[in-house]
Amino acid sequence: MNLDGLTMSVLAKELNERLQTGQIQKLYQIDKTTLLFKVRALNEDQNLIITVGATPAMYLSQPLQDLPKEPSSLCMFLRKHIEGSRIVKVEQINGDRIMCIQTDKLEMDGSITSTYIYVELMGKYSNCIFVQDGIILESLIHVSPLMNRERIISPKIQYDLPPNANRVSLMDFDNNEIKNLLTSFGNGSVQQSIRAIFNGFGKPLLDELLYISKLSGEEIITDLDTSQLDTLAKALYDLKVKLENSKGLFTLVNDNNKKAYTSILLHNYKVLKEYNTISEALEESIHNTKAIYTADKELEKILTAAIKKEEGRHQKIKDELEDTKKMETYKLYGDLLMINAHLQVQYEPSIELQNLLSEENEMLTIPLKPNLTIVENAQWYYKLYTKLKNRMVSGEFQLNASTTKLAYLQSILYSISLATTRESLEEIRKECMDAGIIKKSKKPLSYKLGKSNYIHLTIDEGEIFIGRNNQQNEYLTHRFAKPTDIWFHTQDIQGSHLILRLNVEPDDMILSKVAQYAAYFSKARDTSKVPVDYTYIKNIKKPPGSPLGFVIFNTHQTMIVEPKKPENYRE
Repeated sequence: MNLDGLTMSVLAKELNERLQTGQIQKLYQIDKTTLLFKVRALNEDQNLIITVGATPAMYLSQPLQDLPKEPSSLCMFLRKHIEGSRIVKVEQINGDRIMCIQTDKLEMDGSITSTYIYVELMGKYSNCIFVQDGIILESLIHVSPLMNRERIISPKIQYDLPPNANRVSLMDFDNNEIKNLLTSFGNGSVQQSIRAIFNGFGKPLLDELLYISKLSGEEIITDLDTSQLDTLAKALYDLKVKLENSKGLFTLVNDNNKKAYTSILLHNYKVLKEYNTISEALEESIHNTKAIYTADKELEKILTAAIKKEEGRHQKIKDELEDTKKMETYKLYGDLLMINAHLQVQYEPSIELQNLLSEENEMLTIPLKPNLTIVENAQWYYKLYTKLKNRMVSGEFQLNASTTKLAYLQSILYSISLATTRESLEEIRKECMDAGIIKKSKKPLSYKLGKSNYIHLTIDEGEIFIGRNNQQNEYLTHRFAKPTDIWFHTQDIQGSHLILRLNVEPDDMILSKVAQYAAYFSKARDTSKVPVDYTYIKNIKKPPGSPLGFVIFNTHQTMIVEPKKPENYRE
């Protein structure tokens, strides 16, 4: 979601109102291009996100559940200078796509150190730069002379604003001053003059301005009469006033399906969606594009790579087992060669023999190793037979183990989608550590993982317990559930274990409803017909040495249902 400079003036006002006088209590580096500032302001906890990656943005977000446990060296350095600072103000620079957060920190000697955080939201040139006394302290992205000869961004270098310093902000002038700017600095066409004088005009707002001024934009500004110039100046001033009094954001679309994101309504556009704050819109955009690479995304990436690797191994085992189909052929070749051991075949590439071991007595062409005798060739085929026979036994074992491992890895990957709390994510991470999927962290948890993080729902007929991950599934099925409880799980599809505890006798209506819930808490949530197995807990067994959440049962029933979200479940 790209915002123009004028819309960012509304964002600056929004952030300043929410953050001014707030104290920066903690700083995190979520990924290489994203910082999170935890700010206590107006007796509330605020989460300020600054990201300058593929989708640059600056906004207030809901609390993030999965933050990096190990701070980067850059994060540690910035914490030393930033944590404990008070935010003096958040402002926009010259109406451009540059935000500045001024912070003051009281040092031990009683002096105050001011740090200016410049957030440049300029597409691929975006950056977040920390400046003290006009000198760059640090930045998220370093820019060397080889990358940009005109502007170097590196520690201990003087900070200079990007180009366009000769342009001004519309928000700083009244009606008469705007008219004087147009008269004094206008050159070329109307739209060229406006872009040359003022920062922040995107095409939708410029088109709106021209529409209100009844101009095409191609007129030469020096050719405008007094009335036209007054109309243009008034339209600019009215636009400024509208932006000053606006808040939130509209997603608009015109007849050509071109979208616009502004804080004011535009002619020739209709509203697709309205947001109470710009932060809300930006947060949704970042979430949908997955632009921020949080720790759970890193875990998801590791699991996806592990699944891909195991799928390759699985296919290799299947290919090797496919080769074992030649096993009986090699034994036949060996037997026929031994029957004809009197023949001289050395230096021959093949031999044609009658198959005396079949009823048809067909002729077979048997490939030979020319440097071996017929008996030695027979022994070579017997060795191939024995090798493939042993491979078949071990291969089937490995294939079963690989199938189980694939299902286990996919179940962990699915459980990430259900993790809505920090505790749930830590349970998954701990499971991955115990399984050897990721390295064990040297830093212990600051809290003890509980066993009650599973989903608990109540229905008229009883209670439902749903596991969010394999550890919870294991606990619910094998330790928490009673023998008379009913266990539900999607058939051959990754999903949650669902335990139904009834205070009445089960009937088809109850079982069907709960089976729909089980289908909802699975990877098949978005499909229409899902097979769900169910049986009493007393029929569930766990094989020795099997992974978390793995069960077997010898009696069950299956129901085909359409997934349905429980009415009293809130994600």
